[in-house]
Amino acid sequence: RVAVGLKEPVRAATIIYLTKKAIDMGAKKKKAGDATKGEKVFKNLCAVCHNFNGHGQGPNLKGVVGSDPASKEGFGYSGALQGLKGKKWADGTLDKYLKSPADYAPGNAMAFAGLANAKDRADVIAYLKTQA
Repeated sequence: RVAVGLKEPVRAATIIYLTKKAIDMGAKKKKAGDATKGEKVFKNLCAVCHNFNGHGQGPNLKGVVGSDPASKEGFGYSGALQGLKGKKWADGTLDKYLKSPADYAPGNAMAFAGLANAKDRADVIAYLKTQA
C-alpha cells in the first residue's frame, strides 16, 4: 500500500534509496591485501615448497598472478591443475584455490589444506603481485 499524501516522485526516490541501501548492506567489499603481511604468511606457510627463483617441491611462483595454471616450464603438474588451463590466476581464482586447493582443483598434488582466513588470502595475493 502507498502512504496517503506522498507525491509520486517522493515514493520513487524512497524506493530507490531503500533498494540501494539493501544492496549496499548485502555487498561485502573485499579489502585489498597487505603485501607485507602476505610475505610473512607466505614465508611461514608457502615457502616450504614454493619460491620465486626456481622449482622446489612446488612450482616457482614468480609472475604467477595473471598467468595460466600449470604453465611454468620444467615443473610436473598434476592433471587437475593442467585441466585449469585458460583460467588465469587472478584475485578471485587465487582466493578460491588458496582457500581450499582440494575443492578448487580436486585431485591436485598440493598437500596443503588451505588458508581459511580471507584476510590472510588477500595478503598472500597482494604479496604474490609484488613478485611479477
